[in-house]
Amino acid sequence: MTNIEARIICHPPIPLTDITPLEMLVLNNVLECSETESGLVLFTDFGATNPISVMRHELIEAFRASAPHVDSALNIFIASRIIALLPALSGDVDTEASVDIDLSEFPWQFVVQGIVARSVSLREVVVIQWTNHPSQCPETFGAGVSLITAKAIHHASSEDLLARFRQQDRALELSLSSLAPSDGLRAPAGDDADRLFTAREVGAALCIWEAMLYFRGLHEDRRPVSDRIVQMSEVWDAVGWQAMRFRAAEIVPLALDAYADLSGVLERDGFTFDFDFIPAMVDTLLWSESGPYRDGEPDGFLQDVIATAKRRRQDVITRNTFRRL
Repeated sequence: MTNIEARIICHPPIPLTDITPLEMLVLNNVLECSETESGLVLFTDFGATNPISVMRHELIEAFRASAPHVDSALNIFIASRIIALLPALSGDVDTEASVDIDLSEFPWQFVVQGIVARSVSLREVVVIQWTNHPSQCPETFGAGVSLITAKAIHHASSEDLLARFRQQDRALELSLSSLAPSDGLRAPAGDDADRLFTAREVGAALCIWEAMLYFRGLHEDRRPVSDRIVQMSEVWDAVGWQAMRFRAAEIVPLALDAYADLSGVLERDGFTFDFDFIPAMVDTLLWSESGPYRDGEPDGFLQDVIATAKRRRQDVITRNTFRRL
């Protein structure tokens, strides 16, 4: 099917000082670009152009102006494929003639990667692309996302992502089926392994899982987290998602016992079970591939949970104060 429409948007903007004249020339011809105070915004409502056509004199001038970056991959590509084919400038050479550049072997994403690798402030560029046909036929819908860093260009299509989601959904179904037979959720392995989870225990397990997901998200976003959350994330990477859901269930008895011992103090200080106690509990546990465990004697562990809850609340107060300033 022809006439597929493709829209591309990239962020963040690329600092103008990081872009060589040759890179600027190529990007402006491959995509629609807009110069803003933040930098060069790359986008297009029509899809990337290839091959591109540029004026002979503009190409030569841009190439010469980019000479300080002689080791640039784009400089090398242009020097080997284009510049060598151009006749030396003389009085009878048509400098306004155009030159076609086929970027099939050097896509524009490689140009962006070269900029990221050289930049001191730009760590990555995200590319989001979606396509469809004007007929709006469902089979023409598609999307893709790329992450361009100095080390690699990572890409996933909408079909890749959907396949991954379906796989995760099947794993979740298997996990739930092993935890929840037809007669209800069962308690973790132990003396009472055949006992069903109560509604209270199910609620606690869900709160624990929510806290674990929250902390893992912070760590993946490179936000400040404790060493124990880093430890949890490392275990997560090692054992996988299904095993970590079982870990959440294993924490339930310990969490409910601790809450029973601390409920008076927690209620007095206005701490909630789901947003204060459980996150503090998860943030206080130590983690290994065999499962989470508490550090030290029970009384010391309970005091650590209270201290963690108070510290977390103070962090929230401090952040909110700075936001209002």
